[in-house]
Amino acid sequence: MKRTTLCSAGVLCLGLLPHVVHGSAWTRPQGSFLILAPVSYTVADEAFDDSGNRVDRLRFEMVEFSPLIEYGMTDSITVGMQPKYRQVSVETANGTVTNSGLAESDFLVRKRLWSRDQASFSVQGLVKVPINPDEDHEAALGRDQMDAEVKLAYGNRRPAGAGRIFYSGEAGFRKRFEGLDDELSLNAFFGWSPGGAWSFIARSANTFGLGSDDNNDDVLTAGPSYTRHDAQLMTSYRMGNSASLVAGVSHTYAGENVGAGNTGFLALTMPF
Repeated sequence: MKRTTLCSAGVLCLGLLPHVVHGSAWTRPQGSFLILAPVSYTVADEAFDDSGNRVDRLRFEMVEFSPLIEYGMTDSITVGMQPKYRQVSVETANGTVTNSGLAESDFLVRKRLWSRDQASFSVQGLVKVPINPDEDHEAALGRDQMDAEVKLAYGNRRPAGAGRIFYSGEAGFRKRFEGLDDELSLNAFFGWSPGGAWSFIARSANTFGLGSDDNNDDVLTAGPSYTRHDAQLMTSYRMGNSASLVAGVSHTYAGENVGAGNTGFLALTMPF
């Protein structure tokens, strides 16, 4: 199998989980921290080819631990980092191949540009830095190149009876270096808290490759240019000390040159 079919092991994971839970349009209060500890499990034995048709592929599995730390430098500027440790298992013609290690890390800066009441509009810059993606391995942990992304996000929170609703929309552009095609992203989520400790969230995550990848190689995760559409559902339970436990599922329901993955995840959020 060609290397490009294997070395995007991270594209099915929920690297945007922090922004689903807390909203990337909002910033942290000055001097405060957020620690998010998510674990996700992804499995895919199908993929979407370059025509968007669902086809069978060899089985791919990944467990990812990607702790996020965010800090409010000021009320309007938040900085953060998120390293990603992965264990990948890939079925090949010669049997199952496994690999594990610290693959990459994201570094971000989010700036609130405008706010009123509970509404916020922000811009975020992010750089993905490879650490040890081991992309020549049959079960690669990622790609050995950098990404740079800029994203605009609007979010709002409103009372709804005894509870509240909250929603956010994002539009981003990601520059992928070393020959990979750039991407556009359009994401949105809607959440509802009926009152008390529980919240429920639905999210649509959409990535559009800006190149043309019309080869017919087997794709377990993603080709150099891919399109992916994910639907995600999750619930959050707020505990007495303001920490929250989040659980959810994600399903890739359409795309091109990308694995048709299903992901389950669990996360603990601890603001202080």
